[in-house]
Amino acid sequence: MIIFLTDGLPTIGITDENQIVGNVKQNNDGKVRVVCFGIGHDVNTHLLDKITEETRAFSQYVLPEEDIEVKVSNFFAKIKDPVLTDPTLSFTGDIRVTKLYPSPLTDLFKGEQLVLAGRYTGKGASAVVLEGTVNGARKKLTYDVNFSGETTEHDFIPRLWATRRVGYLLEEIRLHGENAELKDEVTELARKYSIVTPYTAYLIIEDEARRGVPILSQTLPQFQQDAAAREASGQYHDRLMMQRNGLGPVTQSRSELAFKSANAPADAVSLGVAEAQRGLAAQAAPAQSPAGGVVAGRTAEIERIAQYTQQAQFVGGRSFYQNGKQWIDASIQKLKEPKRVRVQFNSKDYFDLVARKSEARPWLALGQNVQFVLGETVYEIYE
Repeated sequence: MIIFLTDGLPTIGITDENQIVGNVKQNNDGKVRVVCFGIGHDVNTHLLDKITEETRAFSQYVLPEEDIEVKVSNFFAKIKDPVLTDPTLSFTGDIRVTKLYPSPLTDLFKGEQLVLAGRYTGKGASAVVLEGTVNGARKKLTYDVNFSGETTEHDFIPRLWATRRVGYLLEEIRLHGENAELKDEVTELARKYSIVTPYTAYLIIEDEARRGVPILSQTLPQFQQDAAAREASGQYHDRLMMQRNGLGPVTQSRSELAFKSANAPADAVSLGVAEAQRGLAAQAAPAQSPAGGVVAGRTAEIERIAQYTQQAQFVGGRSFYQNGKQWIDASIQKLKEPKRVRVQFNSKDYFDLVARKSEARPWLALGQNVQFVLGETVYEIYE
């Protein structure tokens, strides 16, 4: 394991980012981890994150106000007792597993747990085979597991998986470039599971404008109608795609790490969004040079973007977004010309609905003006 601490950019000898990463790849037999600690803002996040991507490791970025000694000592305390390295997981029988995260599986150290979240098809009995290296010797451990069919229990699990998936997708976009497929998947997952950062909010309003979503069903209608905030958001997005170093890329990488390593989705989303907001807020500071902040001096717009991204709640397995006085179920957008049933708050019909549809109770608790989907019907609760 190599611990690489750096406070800057490659300036001596080979300085080309791709060549450095290529050298790492060429000279590593897959057994060496290069863990990167970037100190401060002026570090090439693309370079460090690509090195860790190639070596099955991770990057940590230490901001000026944080204590590097605490970060590194905590890291050493974690890695001093390896238990299982190079782990792999396979499944037998009818089970096919995809999009399993973390990916690849991380090394396991004493006192840790490795929580995996993925998608599977098939059901029934399967042998789950865990292989890895223990004290230099390969070991195989087999566990009998029964995979259920469709279930609605534990509704936090889909959001846990989605949070990790979004983290990996955002990193892929930042390091290797945007394409329509990646953007569409991030947009859909972010909207469905309330993972709304300044970047994903920009993708959401772009997507809904392109699809012509009616204003009453839009996820972020105030943002959509705020031309100045949209412009500032677009400039931030463009700058983030071009930058290699600075507070924006550093906080974006920290945000992605929070999502990728999520064990509790609500906490991870909160931390990841806070990191992304920190980067956005930094762009509003006065520019230090002509090439400084593209959105510099737009403090009011940046503050409004932060407010818009906070107008969401994840309740009872669904995302709800504030649209005027109403909370709107994000899944309404998926229905074409649905049946609509209006129910007055606190009326007899309202309490009949509470009694008949127990799954709707968390959504009804949002307030007196709520719209949600049950089956193919949209229920509108109004004052």
